[in-house]
Amino acid sequence: MSRLTELRARRADLLTRCAAQRADLARRIAELRPGAAGGGPEGAQAAGRGGARHPLGWIAVLAGLMLVTRAREVLSLLVFIRSAGELAVRAVQVLRLFGHRDAPRAAGAAAASPAAPAESRPGHA
Repeated sequence: MSRLTELRARRADLLTRCAAQRADLARRIAELRPGAAGGGPEGAQAAGRGGARHPLGWIAVLAGLMLVTRAREVLSLLVFIRSAGELAVRAVQVLRLFGHRDAPRAAGAAAASPAAPAESRPGHA
């Protein structure tokens, strides 16, 4: 019977170590991808996007399309999609630039600037 209790104790120890390693691994993954390990809707969205960005998945989809349809059409569709994606990325960048330019400045940034109006400077009336 002592052998059985020894094995049970060893199993419990191993399970404890596995749980600690699992927690450490989850913490490291959270550091790499804070949105994916968050749990909430942001985590589910980030996890879904991670799978959609996997290059092997896209290669498999393209290979399947080439087998089902003509390869020339698939490649021309791929070039079109890539061009449209790059155009969309550039458009978003331009819109962000306009958004940052037109955004009102924070009160702290306006007071800290050297060209602040005389009314906002202390000691001037």
